[in-house]
Amino acid sequence: MRIAINGNRHQEGHLEEIDRLVSHIIRQNHDVVMAEPFLRYLESNLGERFGAGIDYVPLTSAPNADLAISIGGDGAFLKTARWIGEAETPVAGINTGHLGYLSAFTFENADEIYSQLLTGDFRIENRSVLCVGIIKNGVLQPTRLTALNEVAITRGDNSSMLRIAARIDNRSSLNYMGDGLIISTPTGSTAYNLSVGGPVLDPELAGWVLSPIAAHSLSMRPLVVKDSSVIEISVETRAEVFRVSADGKPVTLGVADRLIISKAPHSVKLVQQPHHAFADTLREKLGMGTTLV
Repeated sequence: MRIAINGNRHQEGHLEEIDRLVSHIIRQNHDVVMAEPFLRYLESNLGERFGAGIDYVPLTSAPNADLAISIGGDGAFLKTARWIGEAETPVAGINTGHLGYLSAFTFENADEIYSQLLTGDFRIENRSVLCVGIIKNGVLQPTRLTALNEVAITRGDNSSMLRIAARIDNRSSLNYMGDGLIISTPTGSTAYNLSVGGPVLDPELAGWVLSPIAAHSLSMRPLVVKDSSVIEISVETRAEVFRVSADGKPVTLGVADRLIISKAPHSVKLVQQPHHAFADTLREKLGMGTTLV
């Protein structure tokens, strides 16, 4: 089996555990490939001997693996999912960050990594992905953005209010006025969407959430639409530009540019422990449903 590993470069306190994990994988005759920045970081902290026998791939190229492991928090997981791209390689998170909402494993319970993840004793959830096309001068650009969590349309580095028209399935537009608009997947419903008052969606629900940011009217409420919808976005503002962020990766666009948001043809295969349920994540990660003492 070929295992791809990526992570953030803030692993103080977990370096020995990472070394132990990678050594175990290699001893089991699996091939290991790492994202180049992460491998260089580990070599600088564990010594060059760590990288012996490990292939590396830049983050701009898919690693062609059977399993991907992300070490870090949710940001590291999102970068790993972007690294995998359209290959639909299962991605497992080992949380060494703060929340780790997308991660099924921790080094504090390392026995689960060895007894479940590395033996194939896990289940896979197919998580939908947003695809964002950009139209400039009436022409759809070849480069598209993708997001596992959300696409956020915001003011960028100016204070001008945005007027956003969201046309769903080529019908009449819904108009939003405020600081911006979030289009969230079920996976991302517990991220930026939740912080602006949007609803939490079951990850297997076939829907998107449109949630306004600092809306200028109480009538502008979060809206859930089917994930087969095609959403066309146009923006008016006194400024010349606005910002689009796909899972936190920003792009600055001109006010004449439009967005076409739809469901990507590929999904992210998120690794979960065999008996884990969505309610467990809400309780353990977000504190929902816990008994107050």
